[in-house]
Amino acid sequence: MTLVAYGTAINQALKNARTSLEDLKVLRDHARAVLDAQGDLKGALSKLEKEISARERTGRKTRR
Repeated sequence: MTLVAYGTAINQALKNARTSLEDLKVLRDHARAVLDAQGDLKGALSKLEKEISARERTGRKTRR
């Protein structure tokens, strides 16, 4: 799994006065595409937290 830290990349690009407008636009488009591909990340994370809690209560490690 590859994760791109777009928040970090965006902040670094904004701090660098040499970052071109075109580079900023490309970064924006890539970050937006990644964000859109995530779907309901907040909802998925909530479900994941509930599953982890349930497994911790029952002592289950896997669902195989």
